[in-house]
Amino acid sequence: MATSAGAGRRDCPICGYSGTFGAAGMPTRLGAICPRCRSGERQRLLYLAIERLQFLADVRSLLHFAPENCLTKTIKKYVADYKTADLVPGKASMVLNIEKIDLPDRSFDAVIAMHVLEHVDDRAALREIRRVLVPGGMFIAAVPIIEAWATTYENPAVVSKRDRTLHFGADGHRRWYGKDFRDRLKEAGFTVEEFVGDGSETVKYGLVRGDTIFICRAEKTP
Repeated sequence: MATSAGAGRRDCPICGYSGTFGAAGMPTRLGAICPRCRSGERQRLLYLAIERLQFLADVRSLLHFAPENCLTKTIKKYVADYKTADLVPGKASMVLNIEKIDLPDRSFDAVIAMHVLEHVDDRAALREIRRVLVPGGMFIAAVPIIEAWATTYENPAVVSKRDRTLHFGADGHRRWYGKDFRDRLKEAGFTVEEFVGDGSETVKYGLVRGDTIFICRAEKTP
């Protein structure tokens, strides 16, 4: 996975800050964190996708897993019924397990899960997300992905935090996705579109080169 554009002056499209961004991560990514709104690269990319593509304009209800606080105001601008969820109590408005969502079928027009699927049984999570979406509903996601890999790297023998960090980049991760991530989305019943920042936007907004927002639609059953 590529590192961010590096140190230097950046513009935050979310809060309007202009200046030096802070570092984050291991290994260190320079120019990653906006010091005002605390947005990271993927939050800024999602903001650009929302504002440019306007895909939330007709969304009435949305469920946001592991919510990014810096995006709350933007999402609420479009969505009247905005709910947040996390497995850990106190981090969101609801405590929900994305692998087994305790909500009725067809509960939401849209679901957001940014860098969540790599932590869980993603096939179970995708089935549940598809279930709680209305027909034609939208799923917005991002994952750590190596586009040069044809297949996702998973290893069930890797279970300790130390080994997961070594193999997957973080102690809570279960996999590094390859470009077959799109196949997993399609197998779960989604059509897939993608949003990527271009070269100049990567520099201006401090994005990760090649990072992708996946904008998926739940296929309507006959």
